[in-house]
Amino acid sequence: MARNLIAFILLILIPICLYPQEISDWTKVDSLFNQGLSFYNSKQFNESNKVFNQIIKDYSFNPKTTIAYIFDGKSLLQLKLFYEAKDVLNQFLRKYPSSNYADEAKLTLAQIYVEIKDYTSALNQLTEMIDNSSSEFYNNYSKVSAEKIALSFLSPSQIKAVLDSTKKINSKPFLLLVLGKSYFQNDDSLNACNTFNNLIKEFPASSESIEAAKLNKEIRSKQEVFSTPVIAALLPLSSNSANIDKRAVSEILEGIKFAISAYNKNHDQKVGLIIRNTNRDEKEIQKIKNELMKIHSLKAVIGPIYSDEVKETLNAFKGTDIPIISPTATDDGLTNIYSYFFQANPSFQLRGKIMAEYIYFVENKKRMAVLYAEEGYSKIFADSFTKEFKQLGGKIIITQKYNSDSTSFERQISQIAADSSKLDGIYLPLSDNRDVPAILSQFVLYNFNLPIYGNQDWFLAKGFETYPELSNKLTFDSDYFIDYTDSTFQQFNKEFSDQTGIDVDRYVLYGYDITNYLFSAVKDFNAERETLVNEIESKIIFFGFHNNIYFDKDRINKFLNIVRYKDGKFELVDKFKSSK
Repeated sequence: MARNLIAFILLILIPICLYPQEISDWTKVDSLFNQGLSFYNSKQFNESNKVFNQIIKDYSFNPKTTIAYIFDGKSLLQLKLFYEAKDVLNQFLRKYPSSNYADEAKLTLAQIYVEIKDYTSALNQLTEMIDNSSSEFYNNYSKVSAEKIALSFLSPSQIKAVLDSTKKINSKPFLLLVLGKSYFQNDDSLNACNTFNNLIKEFPASSESIEAAKLNKEIRSKQEVFSTPVIAALLPLSSNSANIDKRAVSEILEGIKFAISAYNKNHDQKVGLIIRNTNRDEKEIQKIKNELMKIHSLKAVIGPIYSDEVKETLNAFKGTDIPIISPTATDDGLTNIYSYFFQANPSFQLRGKIMAEYIYFVENKKRMAVLYAEEGYSKIFADSFTKEFKQLGGKIIITQKYNSDSTSFERQISQIAADSSKLDGIYLPLSDNRDVPAILSQFVLYNFNLPIYGNQDWFLAKGFETYPELSNKLTFDSDYFIDYTDSTFQQFNKEFSDQTGIDVDRYVLYGYDITNYLFSAVKDFNAERETLVNEIESKIIFFGFHNNIYFDKDRINKFLNIVRYKDGKFELVDKFKSSK
């Protein structure tokens, strides 16, 4: 296909007729030019190159200079000396930008870009011609060539980049039409229709708007139609991976389903649910994306739940406008991949920052020690905490690190204990909760009796009861906390258990709360997805069972539970929101 396309483009780029300007003298130049043209027409391109080059370099400007540049570039193109040909034609355009042969030079340059597989530059070159050429002939051929190049070699995102960089107005209707066709060619019917609608709205008098309207009608007639707006749940329901907690996946889905069922019972406007098994497989995610793009009434995606699978999904959905919300992914940088991704579980770096804010402002601690594990995510927490705490005005008096497989923490804790008179507390994020008994025993040995602050891994640690004088000083963050004594929760648990046969735990609440957040934020699910995205970013505070949820333009939930271990049990101290 590519070879046929290049042959086609080459055919249309060879000028049907190039009339040299009238001359009355310069007989030698005229003779040389005719000789070069004869060589060119007989495909002796080495010889034609020499002759045209001689006219350019050995003679002052004359009536054959500009056309000699063109045939010199074309001769080099036929010799497959693409970069030399490009240099000659660009030199010509710099010297003679208003020449009658400028359009021919630009078309030939576009052919060179195709030959060297620089398809974006080819499209840019042809777009410039559409913007600037006064010739209907060259304008039409530019559009034909540009569309073939774009639809054969470029992705929608690459075409959109050319569109976004185009400053002149003439080519924009054409590029919008080609972009819409590219979306449709890539099974992205929704973005195709949105692009065609933008074209019709912005350029109603253009010839492209007529074609866009026809294509729009054709696409919509083929689309799968749902009578209600729908949400898709993307979860690894049947993966055989050892790294998947199948019970957790199942319960997150049950929470999503229960929230949608409850919503539909109480609202005239119903919302449907599409459930798709990602199988934790990149190819399967791409298939699901292609399927979902055909569903015009799709409003949002909930899931996936694992950070690596989220990354694959966000890359697959690039170029679309579907809001994707993961209830559980924690990796940093996910929101940088896709502009419509929302992270309901605070990222590791944000957790360190939130604890720094809480300790500094609420606990009023200004001088801290930091102890962290070199392995795992402990260092991420420690680095983020340290940076934020210092920015707030606090001081890190001492920092120590350890290996999780170590059986002794004496050196690190002895040095921290030596500075205890200067400290208000210690921040100790874990990577492995099995380190806790050995750490606490060393604190007791060195009479360390200051507040300890940590991360969620302390929730699952053992050994608190052995060191009550220290354990009662332990405070940590967590993305979940369930108050089983709360009457509202008890009623919810009964309704959920009656319907599903299982009790509510944190996994159920991850799915239930984020779905209810959507219902709280979105005023009308029949609205365009852009409107939904703006509503999700609108800074509302949703009071969930497991954690509160708050999104702004950063698209990462700013809330964490602050939990304290006291007298043998965990208690909720606060649901704390970052001020950043």
